[in-house]
This record gives sequence, C-alpha cells and structure tokens, in this order.
Amino acid sequence: MNSIISKILFLMASILTLSSFAQNLKDHQWQHRVLVVKSLSEKSEQLHEQLKAFENSEAALKERKLVLYKITADSLSYVDYADSTKNYSGKVSRNFAESNLKDHMDFEIILIGLDGTIKFQQDHLLTKDKLFSIIDAMPMRKNEIRN
Repeated sequence: MNSIISKILFLMASILTLSSFAQNLKDHQWQHRVLVVKSLSEKSEQLHEQLKAFENSEAALKERKLVLYKITADSLSYVDYADSTKNYSGKVSRNFAESNLKDHMDFEIILIGLDGTIKFQQDHLLTKDKLFSIIDAMPMRKNEIRN
C-alpha cells in the first residue's frame, strides 16, 4: 500500500513540477528573455563550461533582461540577474529532466524571447558574445537600445 501511495505522490510531484516550470516560463513573457540550459548530468562538462561562459557578465545579462533556468538530472535552478531575491533551486524527478531534453542529447541550450517563442536552440556551447549578438539583433532589443 505504501508503495502505491509513494508512486502516486511521485507522479503528482512530477506533473506539478512540469506544469510549474511551464507556468514559470509563461510568467516571463514580455518581461524577460529566458535562457534554459539543460543536461541529464549535474557533472556534465558542457554544462559547467556553459555556466562558466556567463560568469562575470551579470550586468550585460541584466541589461538584456535575461533569466536563467538550469535543468539537470534531478534539479532545477533559477537565476534572475535583475533581482537575486527571486533566485531558487529545488529537486525535480528524473522523468521531468528527461522529458525536457531531446532523447539524443545530453546537453541543450535554448533562448526564449520576450514574446515567449524560441529564438535559438543548440546542443553545444554558446559563447556569451554569440548570445549577446543574437539578442542585440532582435527588433525588441534594438528598440530597448534606442530608448
């Protein structure tokens, strides 16, 4: 009986986490650009290199209204470069991580624009210069720069 209850609670937590993540992404529309960095392994060299690539760029990330979601095997963390009091991290099910990664990939990075659509997606490292170039070429970013 306990086994069945545990499985049901696990399934409910997975579903709630997934819908919560989707809801969080919708909450950013027209306010933030969202960068999602995903890996099935917390020990992934690509994951660590990708996060390292953005170190010491907080002002530029903030200026471009970026927030970061990091998804790994069993965790999700959120970084708001404009308001660190909103940062959080927590555990998620492996099913959640796997369902949010393409089957053939261990690493993926996705950029979601202010309008909520995917602007860029790849399965290898993204330099901050390329990220900033992509964002700065967007029409809404050009307006931000002009204003």
